[in-house]
Amino acid sequence: MATYSIRDLEKLSGIKAHTIRIWEQRYSIIEPKRTATNIRYYTDEDLQYLLNIAFLNRNGMRISKIARLTQKEVLERVENIAEESEEQSNLLQRLTMAMMEFNELEFERILNQEAEKSGFESLLTELLLPFLEKLSLLWLTGAVRIVHEQFVHHLIRQRLAHQLYLLGNEPAKEDRPRVLLFEPLGEQQEILLLLYHYYLRSRGCASCYLGSQIPPKELEVAVDQFKPTGIFTTSSSNNGQLSPQEFLGELCQTYPDIQVFCSAQPIMHPLEAAPNLSLFEDFSEFIDFLSELS
Repeated sequence: MATYSIRDLEKLSGIKAHTIRIWEQRYSIIEPKRTATNIRYYTDEDLQYLLNIAFLNRNGMRISKIARLTQKEVLERVENIAEESEEQSNLLQRLTMAMMEFNELEFERILNQEAEKSGFESLLTELLLPFLEKLSLLWLTGAVRIVHEQFVHHLIRQRLAHQLYLLGNEPAKEDRPRVLLFEPLGEQQEILLLLYHYYLRSRGCASCYLGSQIPPKELEVAVDQFKPTGIFTTSSSNNGQLSPQEFLGELCQTYPDIQVFCSAQPIMHPLEAAPNLSLFEDFSEFIDFLSELS
């Protein structure tokens, strides 16, 4: 039987030794053995278990949730995700081909099949979001053109508009936030904001989507009239003359009594201390936030 040091686990799993120690202390996920001279070591079984944990964590499962699973349940989740990943990879490839060929009927057919099989929200989180992430990478590498991106954005926007229509005009729940969503100058994440808008509406929030390229002065008009308890925006590029950090800092200062929500990469650690700022680094964090409202 092979034995491993914590540095060996770090190299083989990609998880920092410091993180492994925190997981051990906080969640008792792995318990190292000790030699007669009190040196810590790990076994093959520990390594395999850690690799499975790392796999689940990379696929969006929080470590606190993984810690509540038995080793058998961890293995079952890994096997299920592996099967789904292969199926998802095929679907992403088919969507990409439909986009490249401007085949609207095929693109819609794939989405319809998945929506009928798993439901609209599963379609969003399990297929459309990964596809949009892949589209971003293809765009960065020059593999797709603006016309491809606009083609699929139009189709996704249509579908979201239809689902918002199906939600009807039920009044918002009194205990839920009133949220204004807007895309500031220089941003190009309208589809993502529409996704957030749909989820907020579907959870009983009073959600008002203002659209894209909204300058600060125009936002003031909507805030005065709508009287939101929250403002939701995106910030991944310079907004006019402001960096993302400056833009969000100014937004928080302008509306100190309104909670500011932002879909952003981890770009701005100094502002995370702002009492009225909440950052969502990925869509799963936003879903967790909505779950807490329910």
